[in-house]
Amino acid sequence: MRGTALVAGLAALQAGTAYAAATSYCPVPGQVCFQWGVPEAAASSGSGSVYIQIRAKTSYEWVGLGIGDHMSGADMFVVYADGAGNVTLSTRRGLNHAMPVYETNAGVELLAGSGETDGWIIANVKCSSCSKLMLGSSNAWLSAWKHGGSLGSRDLDAQIGYHDGHALFSIDFSKATISSDRNPYVGGGDDAGNSTSGSGVGSAPGGGVVVVQADPIQTLLNAHGIIMSVVFVLGYPIGAMMMSLLARWAIHAGWQLVVFLAMWAGFGVGYTLARRTDLFFRQCHSQLGIILVCLVSLQPFLGFLHHRHYLRHKQRGIISYLHIWYGRSLIILGMINGGLGLQLAGLTTDNHAFIVAYCVVVAVVAAAYVACVLLKVWRTGRRAAPAGSPRDNKMYRAVSAATQP
Repeated sequence: MRGTALVAGLAALQAGTAYAAATSYCPVPGQVCFQWGVPEAAASSGSGSVYIQIRAKTSYEWVGLGIGDHMSGADMFVVYADGAGNVTLSTRRGLNHAMPVYETNAGVELLAGSGETDGWIIANVKCSSCSKLMLGSSNAWLSAWKHGGSLGSRDLDAQIGYHDGHALFSIDFSKATISSDRNPYVGGGDDAGNSTSGSGVGSAPGGGVVVVQADPIQTLLNAHGIIMSVVFVLGYPIGAMMMSLLARWAIHAGWQLVVFLAMWAGFGVGYTLARRTDLFFRQCHSQLGIILVCLVSLQPFLGFLHHRHYLRHKQRGIISYLHIWYGRSLIILGMINGGLGLQLAGLTTDNHAFIVAYCVVVAVVAAAYVACVLLKVWRTGRRAAPAGSPRDNKMYRAVSAATQP
């Protein structure tokens, strides 16, 4: 009995080791991912089987992976849901700008662990006839995908719509070796036989991956994340701190106007990204983001009313505090939504460095902002010292004059 348990444990350990050595790449982080494993014996001899895992969210109509650096003549693996909880693996020949045509390939096998599970369509593939591949060195690959409802077909020659995303990259198979010539995607995974987590394999290119032409979605994702992080984590807080430190409304208003325009530029990029990935107003980040930018649009008008009130009365009023606290609330919401955006992109699970860096910057900016507010309160208290008080002396007036903005 103990011997059986020991053998099973060693087998599971071997399967886990085989999996860990595989190389992965997600052209659409957290949504479209691929993984390769080459048995050590095949990599050494230059011939043998290759194991491939193709994963995509069920919101995709189909996803394809091809051998080659261009569509024409590429050997492709096209995967789509069959409508019964399983997947269809269609081996096709790539054409220039037309739908790939089905070609039978007896050397391609759909392995255990394939199917629909936890919102993913997964195809574990063994290819023993991929003669174009150099198993001990680098190979060119291409991929494509299309959003939409489930194709729900078992037809290997099913009609598929034109892709709305693609990527070109190369994989160094010398860095994708696995210890044994067997399915590396089962045995060390979950109950469904999947070796990866629900968020897919790592979103950043793994070892041995060289991205030749990334999909525009990744560029949009990076641009949106950078712009909106700068806007809500740095831009708006710095503009607010300027008012406390400099007390110059023109500088404050000018800075915030530039940041306001940048926010709408970032929103435009996010809108395009959400439309292409079929996520527009379908989850918390995009919903809160849309509401947030609309609420921020009221802030310039509140600022104008606050400024007009101050010119007339030489002191703050209700509109002033509304402008101040409304702005602070929006900044906090923006920072929170940035964290939700990192989560949506898969960075909170696949690369903790991003979320740690984001939290550190937010904490530093928050501390600086609180310090500026306290400094403003201290200055205001000094200026408001009544006549005859300990502060009403020549030295206090001299220091006060030197420190006033």
